[in-house]
Amino acid sequence: MNPFVLLRVHRGPAALLALLALSASLLVAGLPRGFEASYDEALHGIMHDSPASLTDVVVRLQPRLEEQNLTSEARFRDKDKNLRAGLPPALTSVLSSGEGDDSHFAAKTYGTPVADRVGSPQPGAQFVDLAWLSGVDKRVRYVEGSAPGPPATVASVPGHPTLKDIKRFDVAIARSASARMAIPVGTTLVLGNSHPALARVTGLFEPVAPADAFWAHNLDTIQVTARRTPADTEELHITALTSESGLAQLNTADRDLKYSWVIGISTPSVDARNAPDVIQGLDEFQSFLVRTNAGSVTDYRLVAGFAGLQLDTALGRILTDFLKRLATAQALMFLILGGLVVVAAGVLALAVQLMTERMRPALTLARARGASMEELVRAVVSTVTLVVVPAVLAGYGLSYLLPGPVTRIVHAAPLLIVVSTVAFAAVRVAFVHRRPLQERREDVAARRPSPRRTMLEVVVVALALGGAFLLRSRGLTTGVAALGSDPFLMFVPAALTVSVALITLRCYPYPLRLIVWLAARARPAVPFVGLTLAARARSVTALPVLILLPALAVSVYGSVVGATLDSTQRRAAWMATGAAARVDRAAELPPDVVEKIRRVPGVRTVVPADRGVAQIGLSGRTAIVLAVDLDAYRRIVAGTPLSVPPSAPDLPPPAIPVLVSPGLANLTTFDIGWHVRMNLTKKGVITGGLAGLTFAEDKLIVMPYDSSKRAGARTYTNTLLIEGDGIDGAALRAAAGNRPDIHVSTFDEALAKVNRSPLASTIKNSFMLVTIALAVYALLTVMIALVVGAAERARALSFLRTLGLSERQAAGLTMLEITPLIVLTACAGLLLGIGLPPALGPGLDLGIYAGDLSIQAYELSLTTPMLLAAGLAAVAVAGAFLHAVIGRRRSLGSILRVGD
Repeated sequence: MNPFVLLRVHRGPAALLALLALSASLLVAGLPRGFEASYDEALHGIMHDSPASLTDVVVRLQPRLEEQNLTSEARFRDKDKNLRAGLPPALTSVLSSGEGDDSHFAAKTYGTPVADRVGSPQPGAQFVDLAWLSGVDKRVRYVEGSAPGPPATVASVPGHPTLKDIKRFDVAIARSASARMAIPVGTTLVLGNSHPALARVTGLFEPVAPADAFWAHNLDTIQVTARRTPADTEELHITALTSESGLAQLNTADRDLKYSWVIGISTPSVDARNAPDVIQGLDEFQSFLVRTNAGSVTDYRLVAGFAGLQLDTALGRILTDFLKRLATAQALMFLILGGLVVVAAGVLALAVQLMTERMRPALTLARARGASMEELVRAVVSTVTLVVVPAVLAGYGLSYLLPGPVTRIVHAAPLLIVVSTVAFAAVRVAFVHRRPLQERREDVAARRPSPRRTMLEVVVVALALGGAFLLRSRGLTTGVAALGSDPFLMFVPAALTVSVALITLRCYPYPLRLIVWLAARARPAVPFVGLTLAARARSVTALPVLILLPALAVSVYGSVVGATLDSTQRRAAWMATGAAARVDRAAELPPDVVEKIRRVPGVRTVVPADRGVAQIGLSGRTAIVLAVDLDAYRRIVAGTPLSVPPSAPDLPPPAIPVLVSPGLANLTTFDIGWHVRMNLTKKGVITGGLAGLTFAEDKLIVMPYDSSKRAGARTYTNTLLIEGDGIDGAALRAAAGNRPDIHVSTFDEALAKVNRSPLASTIKNSFMLVTIALAVYALLTVMIALVVGAAERARALSFLRTLGLSERQAAGLTMLEITPLIVLTACAGLLLGIGLPPALGPGLDLGIYAGDLSIQAYELSLTTPMLLAAGLAAVAVAGAFLHAVIGRRRSLGSILRVGD
């Protein structure tokens, strides 16, 4: 048999098969690229939001021996070459180069106090360290004075008779630091106490590009750091720049010194695929540094004072955290893509079945005339190959128009489509035509399943239930980043889907028999005939069920996951703020700021609170103390996920009733030292902390807001809990004077931050995209399933029409034939989709996409899943209706022949 002749004769089914093969190839090759692109985008977003001081590879050395001192830039470069030579290939492939490269070397002192000033009084506690940074001359511009010159030796210092033959460094400091610390050009500072040196300010500079990654490693040179001392005074710290010639004078004998080599990492070069290799490369580089340190100790006298090279980077931790998120996302993407592939393969199988059914008369005749089984299979396989291969190649080629990297699955998935489609065609033809002239009407005499088949189905169901039980009981395997996804996470959904499909196929006729029994007692004949056809249509039942079931299950599961993510993200945002908005300060909030905040548009209620740490009794034991009116707080968070415990029963002043955490439950009456000395009486135990105000679950004391006033002082306020609608965080900050020591947070800002969690939007968008694709496939499934039996159905309906059946009744028969299958499958898919989250819950930690909150249970609201299942079922029924409408246009003469 000539396959080209078969292709020309059956060009309609062939065109449908080609279109389905092209779309399936495009989806299975294009979606993985889109997934990988979203993974890379999420990783690049994480690394972009992380400062370069965390993502770059930095090697530090704190020299303690004279032999370790580096006195010139050339020695730094030699050391840099040695370090780069030890980088493994996984790291060298992601190093930055060219414009934007922030690699450099540095020598910095640390902890150097300003002992005095020459010719002017010292304004307060100040620390000025010295630093040499390679390539800094190109990154700064001098706005006053000039660049530092070489160091010199000063014989004597006016006003300091004890300072003789002292070193003097020329330095430049940032203009902002000069203004804040009152260090103008020309100032000479006395640095250090035990080994003093002079620092003469010769110039003030500004960074050319303050946002450059170079300054992320050297913020101490352009920003003043203010630190509070135990005596409640302020220390100001800044690092000044000195010249390369000063390296010879910066040594461990006089200064506490640190060297660093910054090796820049190119963010775009790190992606989701090479991230594990980069982590391994960091471990190998750490081992290289350990070996280098061990080889540097050549004399036992060096051991006591030796300090080796140390790797200082958070890149490995950032990538490890990302891979944990990625493992969950990939598992979900596997479920999505797996469900889509199963549905697409099923639709292709239906299309092949349609094509082989159209070839059946010719194949049966050829088989009766002596054609061998091999000849029939060869002819059908050649025909299907001529259709599928060009279509799959076209879809594979079109996938390259989509953004994203090319992975192995992009190449393997289209090949799998070709192999599975051709194999199904070969097996079906071999099975149907294994004997010549074997005609069988399965709608008249149903075949009883064999004991082997029954036992196999029981085993499949048992394995699925056992796998789900084991996944829930033992959880997920550890080391996902190293070992890959848990096999149970891949096996359980597929096994559950097949099990539910088998149960649906087994139980499908029984409810229909009851409905047929009821319809037989009704006067109209159309319901009885249509439902009888549905109950007997076992030959075209299996594939539609196997297609529609995963389509519905994946869609419902996606809606449950999306609803759970949304609700958990909102709960995380509420726990982060504790109210619609919150204003915090370490010290007391000024009364005028509180009044201005009350007048901000959208603010309705303001609940003041006071938070701090207090000492319990006279021991060193401390606890977190929270003074707030719990009743007022409960009113402003009503209707939110936050829960507020009842207030402690009131006591007459000056007694102070409190709630304590379980760790303090043994205390009945006790004193604390806070703003004043307070005597507290325990009136209840608070468990689980107070979500929204503090994450502490132990060593927590909650007291009334006026407790300080009861103790003889006054009320203090350092926290404002705000309730209202449409509160603008910028307006609150403006009312607070845009002060850096006052922190303002709103629920909307916290929710937006949680929603930006990497890969969360990828998961939601992927489920939505796949749901649309599955709806299209569901429509095609029903239409193709009806077209497969269209000839027999049209013939039967034509006979009935000669007996008086109207066109409208004929369309009703078609609808009744397919609707029970769709409805029952939709119910089974709905139950499976709702059951998958509890089954897979321990294996998929969605909390990493919701502020790292633990998801104890999925949001099993039935409204959205039921609407989704009903929508997909309606789409499938619409396909049946469309087929019935098209079939009404055919005349009896085009179906029945003379003699029928």
